[in-house]
Amino acid sequence: MDGDDTDLSFLVPRVSQEVALLKADPRLAAPSGTRGAALRDHVLDLIGAVEQRISASPASNAGGLARKAYARSLRQAVVELQSAHRALPWLEATRTPHLNLGSLFLTEEYAGHLIGTNVDLVVVPDAEYMYSTTSWPFREYINGTPGFAPSNTRRPIVLNFPLTDADSVFLHPIFAHELGHSSVDEYDLTAAAVARVESEPAYHPERAAAVAAVKSAMPTWTDADVDQWLDERLDAWATELLCDALALDVAGVPFLFALASFVLALSYGEPGQDHPPNTLRFNLALQQATARGWDPYLMAIAPGIRGWLGGVSAEALTYSQQPFSFLVNALLRSADAFHELAAARTGANAIVPSECAAHASTAAELLSHSILPVELDEPLDRRGILAGGWEAAIARHGDSPDGFVAATSDRTLQELVGKALESSVVLEAWGQL
Repeated sequence: MDGDDTDLSFLVPRVSQEVALLKADPRLAAPSGTRGAALRDHVLDLIGAVEQRISASPASNAGGLARKAYARSLRQAVVELQSAHRALPWLEATRTPHLNLGSLFLTEEYAGHLIGTNVDLVVVPDAEYMYSTTSWPFREYINGTPGFAPSNTRRPIVLNFPLTDADSVFLHPIFAHELGHSSVDEYDLTAAAVARVESEPAYHPERAAAVAAVKSAMPTWTDADVDQWLDERLDAWATELLCDALALDVAGVPFLFALASFVLALSYGEPGQDHPPNTLRFNLALQQATARGWDPYLMAIAPGIRGWLGGVSAEALTYSQQPFSFLVNALLRSADAFHELAAARTGANAIVPSECAAHASTAAELLSHSILPVELDEPLDRRGILAGGWEAAIARHGDSPDGFVAATSDRTLQELVGKALESSVVLEAWGQL
């Protein structure tokens, strides 16, 4: 019977077995450096929380409800511990990084700009062709364990990337978007953005019209069903737009180019459950780029690509089908809110377009002659080096969508840019000795 002596005589050693399996795995050994240390501590906190729950056994004379609750807690512990095995390959990846080392260094800079220094960044290849992020994977269970105080306070962030993109340096600014998710979570930015969207005078009457249209098309849905669906979409889409805005502020034009290369190959203007239409994403991104002062640089190095993306963004204004037209229009009206929230979060860490453009042009000239843009009288900003890589690639392969594709296929140039980023970090470290 659930929770009786026989059941508990199985469950307690079974949970302890899972704990022992995790503890004995060599991948959980302490790392030699700082990468992966906070993730390991987070896993150890999970184990500690499980052990705390094991120790909270009911008294021998406890009633059936208390014993069943304890049994459920133990079964939940098994599920959590088995889930924790996914962290072991993550920890192993920190010992032998698969990502281009220059990109890894720059991604760590993005993390510092967007979240802060109290971050443990673990970058892991994934067989699935997708970029994604996981932060504090076991936090809910740990924090929900009565009487247990976790020891780790440093945020572990796991970034997944397609294994085939390990050296696709031009695509790696997408990591800035993924890190944006941790920044949005850390600083509760989605709630702030949604509040701004809902404060627009047209929001509530247009929402009422959208609810009525959905109920007419789906008579079995109640007002509560439609409201829940709209709230979930609004939160999810607002989160993605915030991450785009944050990434554009800290990575600049290379993020805009990387985003186009990745997402426009997957969909054009189709709305998703968790992602807004790409037409809307580029509409807000290009508005932000213009407001920040990127247009002179974009028009100097890639007027054709800028025009192409402008055409994509213009189609955000053509939605007519409810309820998506309501969501798109509400978010378009509040574009400034996303840009302002991003600016407030990134502050002095935001890239300065005019400075980046100057560094990028110097880097592009050297890269076009296969010269590393390092060891100069005035060191180049690493974000400028990456922008210069894109500039050199577009000059080489053409200012057009097909040239854009060819640029991302130029492995030789991307290897050179990655080595420049890596050398820049090494030289900077030597200069501080």
